[in-house]
Amino acid sequence: MSRCSRSRLAAVVVIALLAVAAVGVGAKVKVRTEHDKTFDFRGVRTYAWHPDGLGDVKVLEANADDPARLRAKLEPVIKAAVEAQLARRGLVPAAGGQPDLHVYYYVLIGAGTSSQYMGQFLTSTPEWGLPVMSGPTTSIKAYEQGSLVLDLSAPSLKSTVWRGVAQAEVDRQKSDTERSQRIQDAVKEMLGKFPPKP
Repeated sequence: MSRCSRSRLAAVVVIALLAVAAVGVGAKVKVRTEHDKTFDFRGVRTYAWHPDGLGDVKVLEANADDPARLRAKLEPVIKAAVEAQLARRGLVPAAGGQPDLHVYYYVLIGAGTSSQYMGQFLTSTPEWGLPVMSGPTTSIKAYEQGSLVLDLSAPSLKSTVWRGVAQAEVDRQKSDTERSQRIQDAVKEMLGKFPPKP
């Protein structure tokens, strides 16, 4: 292999590694959605924030942040992100009368854990034929977890027809700008799956 070819190959490998690293950073937020399979989303054109309010913040930890203060900080970011993504999908705010959908969010902050144990990644019966015994925990991590839940409900049915959930570890070292961007990215990924395909 010539020196020039090796240099090109090295550059390609470095670019690929940087791309994988970038994907890994973005992959820290877990997003999932679910919807009512009997609801016809094809006729949905308008939305409004729920009449009871835009949303709610619940802190599930003792001696934690004040939920009202968190709500005042997070709500404008969530509202702007949701409205921008709904507009990209052709939905407009209802000008009057009943909207097709009501929008409501929840922010939940609480403790999360992850653990690993010896043999966890082995198959149930390894090649040598002995069943794996449940091993002792060898690693445990406790952390603060945040969840953003976005509900879209049909006023005509009085029930939720679509729900998106984004979960991530809370990083207190991040700036407000970084947290806002993370929320916007999570909302974009959630609503990227709306409307659901039939």
